[in-house]
Amino acid sequence: MNRLLVVFLSILLAASLCFGQAATTSAPAATAVAHGAFPVKLAKTLDSSKLKQDDTIEVETAGSFKLADGTLVPKGSKVMGRVVLATARSKGDPESQLTLAFSKLLIAGGKELPVNGSVQAVFPPAEESMGPNMATAGTSQGGSGAGGSSAGVGLTNTKAGSNMETTSSQPVVDTKATGVQGMHDLSLDNGVLSSKGKNVKLNGGVRLVIRVDIMG
Repeated sequence: MNRLLVVFLSILLAASLCFGQAATTSAPAATAVAHGAFPVKLAKTLDSSKLKQDDTIEVETAGSFKLADGTLVPKGSKVMGRVVLATARSKGDPESQLTLAFSKLLIAGGKELPVNGSVQAVFPPAEESMGPNMATAGTSQGGSGAGGSSAGVGLTNTKAGSNMETTSSQPVVDTKATGVQGMHDLSLDNGVLSSKGKNVKLNGGVRLVIRVDIMG
């Protein structure tokens, strides 16, 4: 009887040791392997008065670029995200707000990359930025302001430090820009879009520069 008890306790001890070892050798948390910024375009209007927290959002890349490992991300690739915060100004509120977060980059061929991204800058639609109606694009009230300069798309690999250059001939917004460019009654602070108007409304075609960490 004592021998059986000893065997049973030995089995329990071995199992607990194995469990403890498995717990300490679990997969490490995902870390950023590259970071940078690139322009995207809204396919449809985002309106803070009609959105709610955790609603899914989808944008598409406004130009083609390569990642540090040589992977081509074609123009029109999808970037998925969600609404973190969406409020419409009501009586007594000073402003309306919209906060977006991006979590997945979908590349042609079925490849998916997890990302952690937020809005770095906002530009009017490309077509409107060339004409007199630039000021009315993208916010609930419209407005005017200084436009951004053109620059190449770039991501920086944190290990190699190499820049990833655009392969698209389409003019793109300045990926180093921050804040709201060429539009007024709209501000951007730490990824939070705010408006003194009744809502934050980004029309289809509005371009965003999103800052992302690519997770490994």
